[in-house]
Amino acid sequence: MLRARDHDTYEDAPSRRLCGLYRYVRYHATVAGRQAINSDRAERPRSEAGEPAHHALMMRVTFTLDDLALTRFGEAPAPLTETFGGLLELQNRPASAGSSRWAARARRAFPATARPLLYLIPASPPWPGFLDPPLPELDDALEVVRATPRSKLREEVPLAWHSATRPPSWLRALADGEPAVIEIVVRGLRDFYLACVAPYWPQIVARFHADIADRIPVLATGGLAEVLGTLHRDLIWRDNGLERRWRPAQFSLDGGGVKLNPCTLWTGPPVFASQPPEFGGNAIIYPAKPAQAVDEIGRSSDLAGLLGSTRTAVLQALRTPLGTRELAERVGTSASSASEHASALRAAGLVRTVRRGRSVSHSLTPLGRSLLNGNFDGR
Repeated sequence: MLRARDHDTYEDAPSRRLCGLYRYVRYHATVAGRQAINSDRAERPRSEAGEPAHHALMMRVTFTLDDLALTRFGEAPAPLTETFGGLLELQNRPASAGSSRWAARARRAFPATARPLLYLIPASPPWPGFLDPPLPELDDALEVVRATPRSKLREEVPLAWHSATRPPSWLRALADGEPAVIEIVVRGLRDFYLACVAPYWPQIVARFHADIADRIPVLATGGLAEVLGTLHRDLIWRDNGLERRWRPAQFSLDGGGVKLNPCTLWTGPPVFASQPPEFGGNAIIYPAKPAQAVDEIGRSSDLAGLLGSTRTAVLQALRTPLGTRELAERVGTSASSASEHASALRAAGLVRTVRRGRSVSHSLTPLGRSLLNGNFDGR
């Protein structure tokens, strides 16, 4: 397990400067009082806790008709959602326990600037909810983190400190909204994403869309309720609600529905994120299937070795026919690059392209589908 260094000895250069400038005696008393209830904060109903829920392991989420009407899959993987999931994976999967290929590589590539995030994303809930707005562009998501209101920071940062000891000075400064410390967090998120997530982004994009595509037949034949019940083995749809067998708690979606986001890097139980609409709204973050996908991220598979990771991602995305612009969005590349990759795959007999007026539709040929299925389903 990656661990933050002892908080009395670990301070990076910005934190050392802040340490001499700020004293937070009053805040320390606030944290000490809150820590006494941190262990059960995620287990209590919203009405009982008297405050909005943040990330918490789900117990029961009740759906109204309005909620069902607004429940949908995410449009694309979100960089900070995968960053959050990856950090949570590292915290929960010790290196000695036979962790995945991705986790082993991420530990080697882990940037020093991301170490403060280990304080903010501990192994168990509750976790702050401002760190992973589900936006498709990294810069936009980081701007949302940077603009987090001070009131939200004061409410959520103490949730992350599970120890009975005094929190580090920079964490207390973050709760007070110090811009320099917020930049430490933003830099840590960006650097971890670039070092540990971005190199695998084509595979993450492909796995995200493959997971959703595999659930469409269930949606067509069984409806949304059946889809919700098949997101994870720990989830059961019962009596207009999604349940996970754990300690009792109730969550309401308040008529806003929920976004279903498969996460490639997180392999644990589903996580429920309750946020105002301006911060991304409600979301269920569940591990993308198949469960062993994380173990194989970063492995040089036969197909990726033959075609390259981007063209492999194009093939995976074309399980469902797509136009050039849609293909580019799903793979995370430009439209011209997507068109070039589709042309190369078409020349190899793996993709067919049909023109309709000014638009085109790319899809897999039988050979392309057979090759793709042989690589990913024949594990």
